Amino acid sequence: MNIFNLLVFLVSFAVSFVLFLIIIPLFRRHGIGQFIRPEGPIWHKNKEGTPTAGGIVFLILPLLFIPFVRSRIFVALYFAMLLNGAIGILDDFLSVKQKESEGLSVRERLLLQLFVSVILYFLFKPFIQSYVSFGKYNIQLGTIGYFLFFLFVALGTVNAFNLTDGIDGLLASNSIIMTLFIIIGMAVLPVLPRSELGAVNAILFVAIGSLAAYLWFNSPKAEVFMGDTGSLSLGGLVFAAAVIAKLEILLVFIAIIPVIEALSIFIQVSYFKATHGKRVFKMAPIHHHFEKCGWSESKIVFRFAIITLVSSMLGILLFLMGGFK
Repeated sequence: MNIFNLLVFLVSFAVSFVLFLIIIPLFRRHGIGQFIRPEGPIWHKNKEGTPTAGGIVFLILPLLFIPFVRSRIFVALYFAMLLNGAIGILDDFLSVKQKESEGLSVRERLLLQLFVSVILYFLFKPFIQSYVSFGKYNIQLGTIGYFLFFLFVALGTVNAFNLTDGIDGLLASNSIIMTLFIIIGMAVLPVLPRSELGAVNAILFVAIGSLAAYLWFNSPKAEVFMGDTGSLSLGGLVFAAAVIAKLEILLVFIAIIPVIEALSIFIQVSYFKATHGKRVFKMAPIHHHFEKCGWSESKIVFRFAIITLVSSMLGILLFLMGGFK
């Protein structure tokens, strides 16, 4: 970490902290609060009305640093946050207005995300190449193949992040670890030129600073939720940074918790349909399963963070070893 990145982190933390002090009472006063859907965990009912869409802070902070970083990659990564975050803002707005947990339908959200992902592909095209890397092995996918792969990574990441944001502190704490390991991955698996590496590091440290401030207010019992605004914007940033740094395969290890959360939904729904009503988990996504098993939110957050830490280290070790042989 150089002096500039340290300053970026500290300024982001301080400004975000102040912004949360402002928006929490402001959102509460205007009724911008979380709605807990009836089919959700009944023990979450006491969270209803908690100010939501706090992830708007994540979208504000990078704007402060654009004049100082002066990098097209920094701006491109910010647009990955902004465009996905805009879908989250719309979703949160409709949810608050309609007093429903899901403002946008699944189909509407996926169509908007697909549209945004296509835009981002062409925005990122000057900075990326049509291959994926695993250690010393580069797998060429071709233009069309990589385009489809890009869409898969984009849609998969933002939606997996959204599913992970279900209990206090879970997504934020894991996102800090994930962004740190993307920074570590870029350092030990150099792909980017130094000038581009600095821009990616800068926006990731902005996110880490904002997330640290958010965790202050989101630790159980939360005073604010990031909402879809936050979860989708974070997913957009992480997937875009991984694509820029050619760490798409490593992302599976770094984002292991969002991957597991998404898989738990897929397994639950598939098994439920195949067996006409039977379930694998007590409730999905899987963090709710562990809640029903008696784990506290703090225990889930702490243990999931350990899983992210260990999985990220394993992924980087495999890359340094050159991948599976």
